[in-house]
Amino acid sequence: MSQIEPTLRPFFDPAGIVIVGASAAPTKLGFGVARNLAQSGYTGAIHFVNPRGGRLLERPVYAALADVPDPVDPAVLLVPAPAMPDTPAHVGPPGIRAAIIVSGGFRETGPAGAALEDECLRVARDHDMRLIGPNCVGLLDTHRPLDTTFLPPPGPTPGDVAFISHSGAICAAVIDWARGQGFGLSHLVSLGNQIDVRETDVLSAVAADDHTRVITLYLEAVSYTHLRAHETVLDLVCRLLLEKKKHLSIHAPV
Repeated sequence: MSQIEPTLRPFFDPAGIVIVGASAAPTKLGFGVARNLAQSGYTGAIHFVNPRGGRLLERPVYAALADVPDPVDPAVLLVPAPAMPDTPAHVGPPGIRAAIIVSGGFRETGPAGAALEDECLRVARDHDMRLIGPNCVGLLDTHRPLDTTFLPPPGPTPGDVAFISHSGAICAAVIDWARGQGFGLSHLVSLGNQIDVRETDVLSAVAADDHTRVITLYLEAVSYTHLRAHETVLDLVCRLLLEKKKHLSIHAPV
């Protein structure tokens, strides 16, 4: 994955992963993410953070990010939306430059939530941090392997189809459908509200993956970053896929 844009590399080639807001309560998203990551087979460092401390899945839970012993990047953030704008300021100083905001309660809830998003992005940029989300499922790579989603098991089987989606609900449906149809996924990337990282950002990283032969996108809108002069979004997608000899599946929302 040498062609990944450097600021996005932690999402696809992580140097350890920390879950901020990990929970021992099985009904909490913080438990689902911790369970899936711990059971994914990921061989890098995995750390959990929650002010209550304790232990989770036979691992220590640190009361503060500063207590985490290993270098980690990215962080998966599952804290309530009103507290989220303060979180990048705590995550940034340890050297973390990428974060996945799984929590909801932002732009999708109205103007107050949109203001929280804007503040999260401002703080993240102050610390040179890239953000996926908020209000997203997370991402997974079946070949590395790693899984930062909270989706209930079983997850997808390893395969050669990558799926990039704006919708978290569609991600769960696609995993179930793929298993039923007998094919596997290489990547799943849920982008959520896309306050920073967008589909045009992650396309080249996914296209560079040797395990991926087909890229499927579920888009509710399109962004116009990374486009060359007079290039449409479809031109960008086709250019990236032709360079990597991949196949593309485009469908309108149903």
